[in-house]
Amino acid sequence: MTHFPDLSRKVHVPRALHIKFPLGRTFGEAGREDLQTQIVSDMLNEIVNDSDKNNIETLSYRWKRD
Repeated sequence: MTHFPDLSRKVHVPRALHIKFPLGRTFGEAGREDLQTQIVSDMLNEIVNDSDKNNIETLSYRWKRD
């Protein structure tokens, strides 16, 4: 998981998932087990199904504004 896809590309990570959540909230809001479980599930599916080893995918989740 990365919050900085540009930096991840520069350091040549083999693959990463970008999520547009604030730092420290990579898996969502505290207490949102449903969202956290879905994000982990999506992450594991990408690991299993992604054949492109030099890729950074952006997950479709968006942080709601406070």
